Amino acid sequence: MSKFYIKKISEINKDKLLKFYKNTFLYKEEILENYYWRYRLNFNSFEPLILLIDDEICGHAGLIPIILKIKNIKKEAIWFTDFFINQEHRTQGYGKLLTEEWMKICPIQITLCNDQSLRVFKKLKWTNNNKFSRKINFNNILKVFPNFKYFKNTDEILKETDNFEIIELNNSTISDLVELNDRKQSEEPLCIYRDESWFRWRLIDCPYKKDIYILKNRDDYFIVHIKIKNKYKILNIIYSSTTITRELQKKISDFSKKNRIHFFAYISNEKKMMDSFMPWDRKLNFAFFSNDSNVVNGINSELNNVQYIDSDLDYID
Repeated sequence: MSKFYIKKISEINKDKLLKFYKNTFLYKEEILENYYWRYRLNFNSFEPLILLIDDEICGHAGLIPIILKIKNIKKEAIWFTDFFINQEHRTQGYGKLLTEEWMKICPIQITLCNDQSLRVFKKLKWTNNNKFSRKINFNNILKVFPNFKYFKNTDEILKETDNFEIIELNNSTISDLVELNDRKQSEEPLCIYRDESWFRWRLIDCPYKKDIYILKNRDDYFIVHIKIKNKYKILNIIYSSTTITRELQKKISDFSKKNRIHFFAYISNEKKMMDSFMPWDRKLNFAFFSNDSNVVNGINSELNNVQYIDSDLDYID
């Protein structure tokens, strides 16, 4: 094993760090360069870690700090994001070493990860399940592919429908979102604590804010991210204040058709008999760790409202 060091990103030359990010992560430029936002660096002292081997950046362990509310007690936690070991140094134990150092940052850790990362976490006694899945709804699966119109950008202005009013993202909207979120989660024994500072960081400070819209249906809010991927126009429902029922799926589908959106996606923890017959749906690896078994058991059974907006899944998927 070569001589290596594990350092915080603040200890790394900024130009060198940005060059590594550009060569490693396929983010759009505004996300790539705004790593202060991506890792919520102004929230507390937590920082991603860098693996240096012979003075070259060869590994990375990112994070997003959050608060979990467990039986009305707030506890610090971190999402594991942007985990990377370069190809030359994989299978040499560096991934495990970097993860072990990362786990010292905060006592509660959670992630949505790929199979390769999950193998590392399992070696370190993380717990995992597949309670969450990414759902994709096409407007008309029989006709969608031959009729697709390809897009290059998201400059088109969204049009309202009978079911959805488009709300301006401002201080008043943030206050309404916080109030509604608090009310919805007040009865949950364990949840991600999304307060005003969290919504402001995730929405107001978001580098792709121009592509985020707030939709309102009756008393419920839906935060959506319109994006172009492989020239397809996609609507990611990154936050929903209510469960997306079959009735809501139809309303969102009608909204998508009017706005020439090819398909919409969201995260669900509902298990339906038809799930196994939908090849475009994908089960997500949800993994977590704490030395407190009560916390682990609580996350496993009671953390049920993870959404696109909570992790990095929205801008990597």
